[in-house]
Amino acid sequence: MQFQTPSESISLSQKRRRRSRARGRLTLVMGLFGVAFILLTFGYIAWEQRNRLIQRNEDDLRNAAFFLADHTARLMEVTDLTLKQTTALMQRQSWDQVEASQPLWQQIRAVQEALPYIDGVWLNDPSGRLRLTSAQFPAPESNVSGRDAFTAQVNADQGLFVGEPILGSVTKIPTFMISRRLQDGDGAFEGIASVTVRLTYFYDYWSKLRLPRGSRVVLMRGSDAEVIAQHPPPPDGLSFAPIDKSAFDAAVRTTTQAGLYSFISMGRERAGAYRQVGAMPLYINVSMPQDAYWTPWFVQTRLYGAFALVALLALLALTTLASQQFHEQAANEALLEKQVALRTKELRTETSALEVLNRTGSVLAAELDLDRIIESVVDAGVELTEAQAGAFFCGAAQDGKEHYGKFASPGFDEAFAALDIRAICAPAFTEGRIVRLDNIAVEQGYDGTPFTADATLDRPVLRSLMAVPVLLRNGETHGVLVFGHQRPGEFTQRSERLLAGLTSQAAIALENSRLYRDAQSEIEERKQAQTQQSLLIRELHHRVKNTLATVQAVVGATARSALNIDDFYQAFVGRIISLANTHSLLTEAVWQTASLREIMEKELRPYNDVRGLRISLNGPSVELPSDAAVPIGMAIHELTTNAAKYGALSVPRGRVSVSWEAEATDEGTRLKLVWEETGGPEVSAPTRQGFGSRLLHRVLATQLNAKVDMDFRPEGLRVALETILKHEPNKGPAL
Repeated sequence: MQFQTPSESISLSQKRRRRSRARGRLTLVMGLFGVAFILLTFGYIAWEQRNRLIQRNEDDLRNAAFFLADHTARLMEVTDLTLKQTTALMQRQSWDQVEASQPLWQQIRAVQEALPYIDGVWLNDPSGRLRLTSAQFPAPESNVSGRDAFTAQVNADQGLFVGEPILGSVTKIPTFMISRRLQDGDGAFEGIASVTVRLTYFYDYWSKLRLPRGSRVVLMRGSDAEVIAQHPPPPDGLSFAPIDKSAFDAAVRTTTQAGLYSFISMGRERAGAYRQVGAMPLYINVSMPQDAYWTPWFVQTRLYGAFALVALLALLALTTLASQQFHEQAANEALLEKQVALRTKELRTETSALEVLNRTGSVLAAELDLDRIIESVVDAGVELTEAQAGAFFCGAAQDGKEHYGKFASPGFDEAFAALDIRAICAPAFTEGRIVRLDNIAVEQGYDGTPFTADATLDRPVLRSLMAVPVLLRNGETHGVLVFGHQRPGEFTQRSERLLAGLTSQAAIALENSRLYRDAQSEIEERKQAQTQQSLLIRELHHRVKNTLATVQAVVGATARSALNIDDFYQAFVGRIISLANTHSLLTEAVWQTASLREIMEKELRPYNDVRGLRISLNGPSVELPSDAAVPIGMAIHELTTNAAKYGALSVPRGRVSVSWEAEATDEGTRLKLVWEETGGPEVSAPTRQGFGSRLLHRVLATQLNAKVDMDFRPEGLRVALETILKHEPNKGPAL
């Protein structure tokens, strides 16, 4: 066994102490290095995190400004198309016609309802007076001559001009106007067509963006930095935060279309990103406080400090947080991009539909041929609804026959012809209502059987059907547009809305075509009237001679039956008045016919009571020829005069009932008339024959070959007359 010497023990102890001190120093150095590493790592991470937060905020501002500017540009494109369509609809109409045109109001109302962001469509004349608006009909009293959207267009065409925010004078809600100048062919100012855009539409859409706290979205004009809309909105809807115009102008001079800049707003420094809206002098400005990164950075740094003693956990927490932030940002950008794509697709779809309506409206406005009008409407309806079969059916006056059809292939025209369209879409033909059937294979008719059977291999079968009536201004159904598709549920409420606007345009075009045809017919009728003028003059001479002969006969007959001059005067005047009344009715009918009922009413109305029970007239409508109207009218006068003097009308409780029948025969119209009196004095046969009896028996028998039977019953006189009213040839209009 070996033992160490003292010198060897001291040397070994010193080595151990040196080793221990070395390990201690190494541990201290490693500890200090670890502390320094952790501090440096923590400081580096904190600094980098600050820079990333700032960069992320700037990227968020840029992306939000880009997507919002693109969305706003799409809105402006649709608005421009809407104003152009509205301008095309009112062409060739004066302001008074525009103001009174309910069909035009319905069209702009349909356009307004199709676009959710539009509050109203407005048409103002050169004085600024409101003439037509989709808000209500007729338009209320309003004037926009003081609005900048109006004054800017007066001296020169500003294109699509966006006005400053206003409180609507009619709607009383915050909005702003987008106007387009109306001018004649010489460029003279004729007024403006404008829409008002709801600020709430922007607020609702912008509120869906996920931006840092304190962010502000602004739609502004580049010319004067006027704020159009702002989110978050102010309490009153219009008191927006001001824009630092000098800072914005300096940034725009550097980069016109898009960029970043700093500015002072309400005493606080902010960082903002701007983006131009298309080629318009409009900008989207998305900003946030310059120190918006501070709060999240402080929270993150405190979190890192809590885990700084354990580097692995701190690194893990940092990695997890960074990954979470990355995924959150990516999800936010993906959601925003998806929403913008969805809105863009919807706007493109509506834009395409508006282009079809605008193009069709231009064609219809310049077209007067009925067939080409119907072809244009059917073609446009097929394009709007993407139908595989479309046709125009005439209204009830034309027996509902198919006038024009358009089909994707010959198989569809056979499938369309196999359907009983009038039975399937009956409400459209009879009631003027839109009919939309999602699957006529399961729909049943009035007898309980399905409208159509299952499809076969040799031809397709239509399932979806939609019928839209074309209603004229007088309420008449000119025709019905019917569209079909082999897939069920192909037509929607949007299809109904688009076709409603199309049929409104079609109705106006059809009215114009009808007016053109009527004008041509009127010109032809005037030419015919000129050729008949000489005939009318000869007819007038003939009528005057006949009238004078009748008056001469009345004078002679009255003189023979009168006892004194007073009786002669009274009887003669009454008979002349009766003759004049009959001539008045003939004159109203241009000397062709006179109404039997009107002759009765003119004679008997003065003797009726307030309840209308004393006189009873029962019979169909009978038009008396001119050669029969005078003798029958005078006979009614004699019977009325006799009843008033001696018969039923001479006492308060007396009644007179006149009934007649008319039957068509080969010779003419057989008229049977019965005059009955009741409730009057007791009647007895007269001892001598007066003028009335001679008129009834001789004149009527001679001129009309009439059979007259007079029964002097004690309870009242009864007279029965039967004659043939011969048809007169049509002599054309007479004086």
